[in-house]
Amino acid sequence: MADSGGLRRAIPSSPQARLAARGGLTVTASAVALLLPLLVSTYAMSVAVTVVTYAILGLGLNVVVGYAGLLDLGYAAFFAIGAYTSSMLQVYVHMSFWETLPAAVVAAAVSGCIIGYPTLRLRSDYLAIVTLGFGEIVRITVTNLSVTGGPNGLYGIPPASVFGTAIVSENGLYYLGLFFLLIAVVFTGLLSRSRLGRAWRTLREDETASEAVGVPATKVKLLAYVMGAMVGALAGMFFSAQFGTIDPTTFTFVTSVTILMVVIVGGMGSIPGMILGALIVVGLPEALRPISNYRLLIFALGLIVLMLVRPQGLWPARRSRRGSFTAPPAAREAPESPAAGRPQPGSLLLAVSGLQHSFGGVKAVDDVSFDLHAGEILSIIGPNGAGKTTVFNCITGMVTPQRGTVSMRGKQSLVKMKPHKVVSLGLARTFQGVRLFEGLDVAENCLVGLAAHQGRLLSRHGLLGRTSAQDRREALRWLAFVGLADQAHMLAAELSYGDRRRLEIARSLTSRPLALLLDEPAAGTNPTEKRKLMDLVRQVRDSGVTVLLIEHDMGVVMGLSDRVIVLDQGAVIAEGPPEHVRSDPHVIDAYLGRDEREATETVGEVPRRNS
Repeated sequence: MADSGGLRRAIPSSPQARLAARGGLTVTASAVALLLPLLVSTYAMSVAVTVVTYAILGLGLNVVVGYAGLLDLGYAAFFAIGAYTSSMLQVYVHMSFWETLPAAVVAAAVSGCIIGYPTLRLRSDYLAIVTLGFGEIVRITVTNLSVTGGPNGLYGIPPASVFGTAIVSENGLYYLGLFFLLIAVVFTGLLSRSRLGRAWRTLREDETASEAVGVPATKVKLLAYVMGAMVGALAGMFFSAQFGTIDPTTFTFVTSVTILMVVIVGGMGSIPGMILGALIVVGLPEALRPISNYRLLIFALGLIVLMLVRPQGLWPARRSRRGSFTAPPAAREAPESPAAGRPQPGSLLLAVSGLQHSFGGVKAVDDVSFDLHAGEILSIIGPNGAGKTTVFNCITGMVTPQRGTVSMRGKQSLVKMKPHKVVSLGLARTFQGVRLFEGLDVAENCLVGLAAHQGRLLSRHGLLGRTSAQDRREALRWLAFVGLADQAHMLAAELSYGDRRRLEIARSLTSRPLALLLDEPAAGTNPTEKRKLMDLVRQVRDSGVTVLLIEHDMGVVMGLSDRVIVLDQGAVIAEGPPEHVRSDPHVIDAYLGRDEREATETVGEVPRRNS
């Protein structure tokens, strides 16, 4: 026990101590990297240059795989595009190495768009096959074009020069590589801390929920390929300057797999992990050359052991526990009105007319029509399979209805509109099963809701911008509104079930909706949590947000609703005030039953609201 306590005391526990430890480690590693040419042989320096090259490639692929969670088995294509673009401009157009830099980066970015666009809706195995095919297409193309030198490659590539001095020595190439590595580290580090980086992490966690809270998944995934490709182009340029010649055999599927190994071994999403991963994947086999007959076997066994012991990699991405979102007293005040141009109470907010949708031969929604007015709480009830959630999905863009119209404020049609567009117009939703981004903390989950109002992706204040103090204050206000401000630093996965429900509501409110669509928020909650939830829903309505509620708990429905709509087999069978619906014989036969009717006459543990 004493040893264990001593070990715990040796580990920095305060934020300041951890920051100092990281700073000291960074300074030490930087000093070793800068002084390395003075410490090792020329051969070791050539290995170090290769390690730097793969570290840059790992950082680029980390954007696609580690940040956005998109599997790419053809990343060597961007490596090749950067190398060939720079080399051909130097050989045929006689541009200098540095003059080719913008062209190489742009060519790779365009290639990222080409591969990204057709893969936007693909996941898993399908995505891997498409990216693998793209990598092979690029390799075969440069093999068969005479301008690229064909299978023999391109020769006579002039070396890079700095202030008129050609860089040809291993030491010079190493420092040039460190310069490119520094660019890649800064670039990918800024991306990881930006709103775009947060959007990528939400896509990796749950793409459907990400789109539903306002993240434009299509553009965000496309940007992952583009940004990753740009970093790959830097590595390609450096590689061509290193050898003065390039050929297609360098950019094979094996190269793509090696880069992917760097990301996995180092730790997906971790910038230091990419450097460590390149050192292990590239440097370790070279260190084992004295036992050449067994080095690859030992290396492979080492990788297997590593994946068993450290499945997240040697240096996985870690979330800061500094509590940077601890709310000051001002941040705990009631939030301001969440959207400008709020409609007058009682005015038409949402109109649904003749909505129909079928899954195969099953008609899930059958000619559903209703209006939602500003300032009310409207509940949709019905037995399981009645089509309630499908109605929500049709309204919010998750499903395109086969017939019918959905309009916002009597003029804006929502049919065929993407979910993130629907959110930006003022309709936010929660899900029947809680869908949080469990790898993000509570505050970050709430901040994602701001994506619907961040403006253009590439604008100064768009997704590429940093999280502002105003963003933090707004997120904290909504967390305080639902009673979660003190848990802002916790991972979403660490919350209790009731708190997870409240966080999902806070995340939706952060998008500044005109109406909030709640899909069975009381499901799985105990009576105490249920009472708190009812109070919260009333507070949401009182703050100026209209509520459309799906719920099975009749105590909650009768205690909250201004109006109730009853669905059965996809069709509306009753609509009106709670007292009227409760006594409707069609509703009793289809859903409530006599016992349930008697139970709802007096809402026992849950206080009933006077309509």
